[in-house]
Amino acid sequence: MKRVCLAAAALLLFSAASVCAAQTLSSKITEATLFFDQARVCRQASAQIESGIHSLLIPIEEFSIDQNSVTAEIYGQGEILGVQVAQVPVTQPRQEKIRELESRREELLSTKQAIKDQKTSLSKQQEFLEGVIDFSGDQIPKEIKTNMPATDKLEATLAFLGKRFSEILDEKRAADKKLAEINKRIDKIERELHMLRGRKDETATGIEILFRSEKSQAVEIKTCYMVSNAGWSPVYRATAPDAASDIELSMMAEITQKTGEDWEDITLTVSSMVPVKGNRLPELSPWRLDIPRRLLEKSETGKAARMKQLAAKAPGMDNRAGKAEAERRRTPISFEYTMPAPVKVASREQKTVLPVFSRPIRGDFYYRSIPKKDSRAYLVCSAESDSELLAGPVSIFFAERYVGEMFLEEKQPGQSFLLGMGADRSVKVTREKVRDYREETAFFGQIERETIVRELKYRISVENIKDRPIKIHILDNVPVSATDRITVKDVSFAPEPEKKDVNGKNGVMQWLMELKPGETSRISISFTVAYPKDMPHLTF
Repeated sequence: MKRVCLAAAALLLFSAASVCAAQTLSSKITEATLFFDQARVCRQASAQIESGIHSLLIPIEEFSIDQNSVTAEIYGQGEILGVQVAQVPVTQPRQEKIRELESRREELLSTKQAIKDQKTSLSKQQEFLEGVIDFSGDQIPKEIKTNMPATDKLEATLAFLGKRFSEILDEKRAADKKLAEINKRIDKIERELHMLRGRKDETATGIEILFRSEKSQAVEIKTCYMVSNAGWSPVYRATAPDAASDIELSMMAEITQKTGEDWEDITLTVSSMVPVKGNRLPELSPWRLDIPRRLLEKSETGKAARMKQLAAKAPGMDNRAGKAEAERRRTPISFEYTMPAPVKVASREQKTVLPVFSRPIRGDFYYRSIPKKDSRAYLVCSAESDSELLAGPVSIFFAERYVGEMFLEEKQPGQSFLLGMGADRSVKVTREKVRDYREETAFFGQIERETIVRELKYRISVENIKDRPIKIHILDNVPVSATDRITVKDVSFAPEPEKKDVNGKNGVMQWLMELKPGETSRISISFTVAYPKDMPHLTF
């Protein structure tokens, strides 16, 4: 009952305060915490108030906020009676504001055109000087034969040409900088115009705080809320030295910010926490196994088409500057990283990338080849994951050269992941079929009549033509029957694989080899398969 009375009292206070004009305050966003698909934004304002109850109004420019997430803090003597999201009357009529913005945009466009004209003039001057230099290299030497200019005049001319050429380049760079700043200001005005033209009334969104002040005083106000159209995702950069020892793994935060308001010089934090959405926690339903009737009626062709459809969906300088890192903080359910300096993040379509951390990771380097799929041998690095590594793309650099991109899957701490460093032509791997004996027989053990029996043998050769020893993992497979109409038997390997049924995959084998420079090693795989003659042709 007490809560109901308090809520009613707060409502009455808001209603009473709304009769009086609210004190509208200007504010600035000072910090933001980014989650994967939303952000918590905090802004600050200050006010000079008298003793008594006051309605403090803070206009906001974001497109969409979660009204239930709004909180407020006031640093001063008194108490907060209530906080709510309100529609703020627009003090300046919309059309007047639109005309003002359009006028500012026209001025900026005019300035932009003047700078572009200046750049055109500078480019023509540059072309003229280049023509003079070309002429000097061709025509002047011919004329020197008959009319040798004074040395001081020639040196002065060349000095003038060089100085003017340098000045033109500096002026063009300064013009490009001015154009970039003007484009930024024009983009901001365009966003404001878009927001104003989309409004149907003369109101804007604001946060209204009802505060009882104990005395006349200056107060500081902080309000925070959740916004959509913002988030971050991890991207990585893995750098391995030529010596193939440890790797340096750097995480960056790729930030999306389209809230409708720029963030200027804020304290930015990215968090791995996933906020709860909806009004219920997930629940687990009974797990019932059944065969739908429609699936029972489907033909083998239908199943094959469905499997194909599912498969298609599967997807050296010592004085080098250091790398900035975010300040790390661990919470009971997440990791948070606060950027080391204030940052600017504009509300725009383009993404912003900021560094989070960089650390050495102990890696085991070796070669890996699956000659049945690809005859090339790839240098890979196996490393262990930890609780901070999230799923995301990895740009891989080996010996300071970009070699490609992979996707780092999120794994349990201690689980290993592989990073590919590229193919090495100095390690040659070949796979060839050395036997395919085919025979039709009336009986094959207990197999039905009209049976085809095939004896197959494959040879894999691995040659190290590098000047140092290598470790290499070779993967291959043998057929595994999924029906009693096909029999696979007499499977043999020479040598035996170190691992069978790798990662729980039946028939997948792995050999671990160490080869000296110039050494060649071979693997033999043989088996016999029998299947009915009326079955479709099997490929081996």
